[in-house]
Amino acid sequence: MLGNETKKIYGDYILLDSNRDSIRNINNDFKYSPFYEEEFFILNNKKQSLIKLKTIFSDKIDNFYDLNRSNDTSINKNDIIIGNSLSERMNISIGDSVSIYDTNISINSLAVIEDQQFFVKDIYQNRILRSDEFLVFGAFDEDNLPGELSGIELLGNVDVLQKKYSKDKLISWQDRNRQLFDATEIEKKITFFTLLLIIIVASFNLSSSIVQISTKKTREMAILNAFGMNERNISMIFLVYGYLLSLTAIVCGILSGLLIVIIQNQFGFIVLNPEFYLIDRLPMEISFKEISILLSFSIIIIGIFVSLPLLLMRKINPIILINKNI
Repeated sequence: MLGNETKKIYGDYILLDSNRDSIRNINNDFKYSPFYEEEFFILNNKKQSLIKLKTIFSDKIDNFYDLNRSNDTSINKNDIIIGNSLSERMNISIGDSVSIYDTNISINSLAVIEDQQFFVKDIYQNRILRSDEFLVFGAFDEDNLPGELSGIELLGNVDVLQKKYSKDKLISWQDRNRQLFDATEIEKKITFFTLLLIIIVASFNLSSSIVQISTKKTREMAILNAFGMNERNISMIFLVYGYLLSLTAIVCGILSGLLIVIIQNQFGFIVLNPEFYLIDRLPMEISFKEISILLSFSIIIIGIFVSLPLLLMRKINPIILINKNI
C-alpha cells in the first residue's frame, strides 16, 4: 500500500540527471517525467505555509502521475494543483488566486518581497507521507525552461538504466523513503524484543514452578532413586513435564493469534482513525517465518530455564531426602 501510493506521485525511481535528452532516445519500457522542485511560501488570506513546488510538463499530469484529482482539466503557466489537506488548512478552493514567494529572502528595512500569483486549477488527494500538505504541482513555461532540472522520475522497467547509472544516480522509491522504512524496522524489532522479554519472564515462572513441584515431590524422588532410577531419568520426568506445559501454552497462544488475524482480515473489527492513517482498518499478515523464529527462540529459552532446577536436583542425596521425610 505504501509503495502504490508513493509511486502515484514520485514514480518507481528518480534519476539524478539534469539532461532529459539522455533517456529520450533509449528504447525503453518505462515512462519518465522531468521535474524541477524548490521550496516556497504560499500565502492566502494572511495564512502562509511552506511548500515544495514541483514543476513538470503539463502532459505528464495524467500520463505519468495518478493524483486522484477533483477534475481532469489541464494546467498551464501560473496554474497549480494543491493537496486536499493544504487546501483545507489554508481555506483554498479551486479557482482561488494565491501568492507564492521565495524562501531565500533577506529582511531589512528596505526589503520588498517579490511574489507571484498562481491560480489553483485543481486539488488532488494523496496522504502518503503527508504529501498533500506540502507538495504542490505546477507546469513548465515552455518558453522559459530552467537551465537545470532537479531530476527525472521514472515509472516502469528501468533495467536498461540500471546498467548505465550507479545507485547514487538511480534511486528507487524505497531508498527515497529510507528513513520511514528504517523507523518501521526499528518498531518491528522492538516489538519482537518485547515479545522475547515476555517469554523470558514466563520462563522464570515456569522454572520456579518446577522447583516448587520438585521440593514437594522429594520423597517420591528419593524412593525412585532408592529403587535404582538414576538422577538423569528423574530429571527427564520434570524436563518432559516442563516442555509439555510450556509448549502447550505457546501453541495455544499462536493459534489464538492466528485466529485473531483471520477474524481481523475478514471482518476488520480493529478500526483506525482515517484522519491519521491511509486505511480505516488495521491490516494483519501471517508470517510463518516469524512464527517459526519465535517458536525456535521460545524452545531454546524454555530449555535453559527448565534445566536450571534440574541441575540442583541431581546434587540431592536420596538417603538425606528419605531421612527428612520419615
